[in-house]
This record gives sequence, C-alpha cells and structure tokens, in this order.
Amino acid sequence: MERRAFLALLAATAASCRSRASAPRAGTRVVSLSPGITDALFEIGVGSSVVARSDYCDYPPEVTRLPRVGTSITPNYEAIARLEPTLIVSEDNAAARRRELEALAPTRLLRWLSLDEVSRGIRELGKITSSKAKADALAERLERRLGVAAPTVAQKILLVIGSDTGRLDEIWFIRKNSLQGAALHAAGAQNAVAEDIAGQPRLSLERLIALDPDAIVVLTLATNPGDAELAPYRRLTTLRAVRDHRLAIVSAPEAYVNGPRVLALVERLGPVVERLKAPR
Repeated sequence: MERRAFLALLAATAASCRSRASAPRAGTRVVSLSPGITDALFEIGVGSSVVARSDYCDYPPEVTRLPRVGTSITPNYEAIARLEPTLIVSEDNAAARRRELEALAPTRLLRWLSLDEVSRGIRELGKITSSKAKADALAERLERRLGVAAPTVAQKILLVIGSDTGRLDEIWFIRKNSLQGAALHAAGAQNAVAEDIAGQPRLSLERLIALDPDAIVVLTLATNPGDAELAPYRRLTTLRAVRDHRLAIVSAPEAYVNGPRVLALVERLGPVVERLKAPR
C-alpha cells in the first residue's frame, strides 16, 4: 500500500473509532511508546493521564494494568485509535512511524539518550502535560547527580549487559554518552569505551581483548544473580580484569530503562566501584 493511502486509512480508522465512541473523552490522554518516557511521566505526577503503554513498559507496577499498543516502530494503530489519545509520545529514532502516529493524534518524538537529551525531554514533557514545576525539579535532580565529568584518574570499567547464552559472540555494553554511562561516571569510574557511540553499543570478542579494561561489571535483571553470566569472562585469562579478579555482577533492573530510575544505578554501582579498586 502506498504511504499516502496508508496515512489516509489511518486517519479514517481514527475517525471511525471516534464516531463509535459513546461520548468524547475529556482531559489529556497520553499514549507512551517508550519505557523511559513512561517512567518520567509517572515521576512528574501525570501517570493518571497515561492510557496506554508500549510492549516494553513495565514500571511503575501500576502501568502493567494499561493496554499494550506496540512500539513507535511497530505500533498497533487500531488499538491506539480506539483509545482516542490527545498525545502520543516516544523516543525519536529513524525507524519511528512519525507520520503514521501523527495521523492518529498529536505526536512528540523526543531525543532520549544522553543526560542532556533526557533532561531536555523531561522539561518538554512538563510543558506539554502542564506539570512544568515537577518536570523541572526532576531534570535538575538528574543534572545535579549525573552531570559530573568522568574522573581523570580512575579505573576503566567495562559495563556490560548480562547474557545467559554462555557465549561472548555479541557483547552489549553501556556507552559513555548514555544516561547509564553518566551513572558510571557519577559512581567514580571511567568508561573503558572512551569514545561516544552513535550506533548499537556492541563489542566483538577481539575488541574486548584489545580494550583490556581494568574491571568488568555485568548488569543483570536477575534478583539473586549467580556467577553464570560471569563465567564466559572468567575464561579470558589474558584480560587484566580476569587476572586481577576484578569482575562483578550487579542486579540492576533500572539500568535497562533510559529513565529517571537510573539514579538508583549510581547507588548500586558506587560500592562496587570502590570494592573493585581495593588491592587484591
């Protein structure tokens, strides 16, 4: 189907859904297609206006009672239209279906990766949801806690996302220019990957060996993590971090969402960074 015809069909679908409704819905009705933005909306006190979530939004717990309507890349257009949103919000990326979503309701796609971007995005959310004071306060809290330069003399830590495959053929890491990267700096460490990363933050095994970080910290969703996710790294005995026993695993569900909860990551990482600095 041609894009223009598809957009016309979307508009017709939205109009049809509105005409079938028994009465217009009053007030702000937000569809959030980003876990981090959903987190921020609840944090600034407008969670009651959120009427739907992405397939990946699961925090705060009350958000799980809301209907799931896909993502900004694969939205469920009819489900969104039935909810009669007055606003659709998500992260700005090249694959987001901006025009299609705009055919259903006013849409804001926010740049949402670095501390500066997330801070600006939160302030923008405050303006468009009439919660400016709370949004400004949250942005300031993030800036104050995370807006610190990387220590000039500190361990170079590779912060990676855990995997239960038992292999290191694909290593996803925390990039320096992300909100979680700012949390690592705030916890007192340097990022072993010193450059900003624009694409997917993945390392090959060869690149990991070339980096040879001082320490490796694995972030996991597991509540009581064991050593299984560290085992593939332990086998790389040429790495300084392995030889010096500077490996750690941290249960940190907040690290998996680019939202205000990342503040808790600083508190989790701080003691780990200190422990890994201790003489072995």
